[in-house]
Amino acid sequence: MSGVWSIPFVQLSAVAVLLVTFLVYMYLTYHYGKWTGLGVPHAAPSPPFGSLRDVVMGRVPFVDVIHSLYHRFDGQRYFGIYEGRQPLLVIRDPQLVHTIMVKDFRSFVDRNANKVSFVHDKLFDHLVNLRGEQWKAIRAKLSPTFSAAKLKSMLGDINVCTTRLIDNMNGQIMKNNGIVDVSEASAQFTTDTIGRCAFGLDCNTLSDPDSEFRRTGRAIFTPSLRSTLLNITRLLGLGQLLDVFRIRGMSRNIYDFFDNLLETTMEQHKYGENTRNDFIALLVKLKDEEKLKEHGQKLFTDDILAANSFVFFVAGFETTASTISYCLYELAKNPEIQEKLRNNIKQKFNANDGKLAYDTLKDMKYLDMVINETFRLHPPVPVLSRVCTQKYAIQDSNITLNVGEKLIIPTYSLHRDPKYYSDPEIFDPERFTEENISSRPHGTFLPFGDGPRICIGMRFAMMEAKTGLAEILLKFEVSPCKETQTTIKIRPRSILLTPNESIRLSFKSIDQ
Repeated sequence: MSGVWSIPFVQLSAVAVLLVTFLVYMYLTYHYGKWTGLGVPHAAPSPPFGSLRDVVMGRVPFVDVIHSLYHRFDGQRYFGIYEGRQPLLVIRDPQLVHTIMVKDFRSFVDRNANKVSFVHDKLFDHLVNLRGEQWKAIRAKLSPTFSAAKLKSMLGDINVCTTRLIDNMNGQIMKNNGIVDVSEASAQFTTDTIGRCAFGLDCNTLSDPDSEFRRTGRAIFTPSLRSTLLNITRLLGLGQLLDVFRIRGMSRNIYDFFDNLLETTMEQHKYGENTRNDFIALLVKLKDEEKLKEHGQKLFTDDILAANSFVFFVAGFETTASTISYCLYELAKNPEIQEKLRNNIKQKFNANDGKLAYDTLKDMKYLDMVINETFRLHPPVPVLSRVCTQKYAIQDSNITLNVGEKLIIPTYSLHRDPKYYSDPEIFDPERFTEENISSRPHGTFLPFGDGPRICIGMRFAMMEAKTGLAEILLKFEVSPCKETQTTIKIRPRSILLTPNESIRLSFKSIDQ
């Protein structure tokens, strides 16, 4: 009898497996016909990762995949890819880029799709991820942090950190026969700077590379099994499961660090133990002002305060550190440009009695040009994302984007397009003379984004990078060494242009 019943049961099980397999396949490929139906050139998808299998598997950085496709679809205004199961439009045309980010910003207010929730991941509910009216209101409140007056008041703290940076480099030169790990030294410098300017704390990272601040910074940007699995979950359109199971994006140590950091610094400000005019002071002031209002939405909850202190820390140290190290790398390979810049910096210093004042920094136009050329070759954020927030028809096309659909802007590829920058692989600061800037179309230089959602900390980042670079170049000559990579390879799972190996250069002290 058991044999009689086992045959139908086996057959039924096989049918059930086939049915489930079919339903899963249909779920994963449901949107795969979109670009074909609209006649949009695109990269062919395959389930479950769409056009990004090599990215998800950690074989190739996302920016490299997009850059390759950018060249493959040369001459097109846009092309399509599939991010997991979701169609995603990549914009190649600078005029369309400018229209989306500036002229028609109201249709692309958000950076993340509405279906992404941060209700159980409070550190991600920050200015970069906030949406709609909440983003607009909080952005307006935080903008005064980066006024000229506030930045000027922070320069003294940055100078303290710069002095320590020079001491750190001298120590590495003595210990390592002139070789300096500029990736790590720059990260320590920007971590210390953010600690003083944002939190009013002396992180002492340049003296103690294993400080809690630096360990936390490393942990945030080091890919892990957790982050990989969470990215795959979102890629498959299952992000809601993260809310259901209350799964957070980072390790508990990182959340505890920022909870304690915010609590400590707010207490110091509350009781007058810290009188610095820093980022936390502004948050405390904004929260106190809201308490006095009987009515109206409370924008600055404890979670919003924690999230925005987190993003200020993250954005303030990693991208600027990357810019400083890449700039030194390019100057080491181009000694003529390095010497011209050094002489220009000396001239500005001497004109101000050898002091680095805020106005002196602003007047270093050639340093601006060198940093901008570094941004062009190595943009802090190589790919920008926008989400459609109201139905939008792309002019001169049959494409209509619905609310919640996503597009990306390949900053890295636009910056290296020979149509806008001749010999794009050559490091040439002269591209950023006023005349050359005005001759290029909008949408071809986007190191901080553009439009109302341009990076709020842009001027602080420039001041921090210019201060560090000016002091370094006054004290040292920089050149390649045997450990310097000819071509820098990007860490495969990094969303930024993080080198797979630290950048190491040779430093020689200059007699003053």
